[in-house]
Amino acid sequence: MNAKKINSISDFNSFLDEDYKSLNQSSDSWYPIMYYDEAIDLEKKRYMTVGINPSLTVDAKKHINKKILEIDEYSVKYEKKEDEKDNCGNLRFDKFNRKKDYYKKQLITYQKEIKYSKKPISYFKTLDHFFQAVKIDFKEDVFHYDFCQRRNTDSVTIGEWLSKNKYSNFNRLIHHLDQIVQLIQPEYVFIFNASLVEMLMEKNFFDKNLDLKKIGKDFQLYNEFINDDGVCARNDTKFIIGNQLSGGATSRVYRANLIANVNRLINI
Repeated sequence: MNAKKINSISDFNSFLDEDYKSLNQSSDSWYPIMYYDEAIDLEKKRYMTVGINPSLTVDAKKHINKKILEIDEYSVKYEKKEDEKDNCGNLRFDKFNRKKDYYKKQLITYQKEIKYSKKPISYFKTLDHFFQAVKIDFKEDVFHYDFCQRRNTDSVTIGEWLSKNKYSNFNRLIHHLDQIVQLIQPEYVFIFNASLVEMLMEKNFFDKNLDLKKIGKDFQLYNEFINDDGVCARNDTKFIIGNQLSGGATSRVYRANLIANVNRLINI
């Protein structure tokens, strides 16, 4: 594992490149990993959000294949809003690696567009609305990170990949998360993904070394890790955790209580 000290986002992108050589090998379904904006001012990033992985919607596939990599062999047909089976991964791999620095910049620019444009994708729009409610500027104050850099919209597939070989992939990505947290040094890290939170707790990511077999996976597991302020900790970093901010697992009452607690913590 790369032991070089990481002092910048550029260093971190290089670190990801090296480690994902084995984590994202060429295949029929290969896509380039997520990279992070090397021009941002880290001193302004007081907070972090962590998603499970960058989604790969039909629109994202079209843009990466047609606009960025210009893969002529890639075609899309809309059947139930899904594209046809994609088997151009090896072509993408070869073309990307011929001009990697150029395509990395194109991918970073595209990622900024879907986060911060006038019409961001719904995930980032929801995050922006949440941070507006707690008087935080999402674009200026928050660094968004994905736990896994592999692009895939199917959370079940990502969960299976993370758990392979007794969670060896997952454990490597915990090291990545520790590295980026150390670089950003946020006041709080927000994780609004129930599946990721559960995996982190089951792997004793947070500061309590618990006998999880005795505790089980019900409410008690969460109560053991969350303190009276509704915060988990790892080393000196504070984590605010929760379900997704939208969708079937989320209610208006849940969001209102979450916003109230975050306001209490950060706007005292």
